[in-house]
Amino acid sequence: MSIENTTSGTDINTAVRTLALVAAAKKQLAEVEARAKSTLAAQLRRGTVYAHNAAGVELGYATVPKASKPKPHIVITDEAQAFAWLTELFGDGMVETVVQLTEQGRKSFEAYVLERYEAEGCPDYFDLPGVAVSTPPVRDPAPRFTPSRNIVDLVQEMTASGELSWTEVLALEGGEGDD
Repeated sequence: MSIENTTSGTDINTAVRTLALVAAAKKQLAEVEARAKSTLAAQLRRGTVYAHNAAGVELGYATVPKASKPKPHIVITDEAQAFAWLTELFGDGMVETVVQLTEQGRKSFEAYVLERYEAEGCPDYFDLPGVAVSTPPVRDPAPRFTPSRNIVDLVQEMTASGELSWTEVLALEGGEGDD
């Protein structure tokens, strides 16, 4: 699908190009962040380091916390075996019998309820004992942008040639040149 060169098409094209620039920036920033964290991890074993600008104003800080001690994770692999010695150790009060639908039973039941609900014309109130049927409101589709695999190279070429401008894209409202 091609966008005609209309005011609306130009606006859409500009918006998509801006998203391309943002995607490239995010990718590059993620790489820079990973390298900086790697450097920090290699040079700072534990503690906090503050960063300041030339005027001495704090920019933020980086922290490497004390390593946490891993906690054991217990998984019961065979409940029948575990229940036998559990009840022997702690008594019958430690075991509870639960009745629930199987996965197939739930699917079959939900299919039956949906069929009855639709047969009734999808009413606001639907009376089946122990069952509630609701339909969420329709959501407006949200725009998405999926960058090309080589987005960084493409945006670098576009900014180098003047086709895209970081200054224009990142201009803050109310700044110089803003009407």
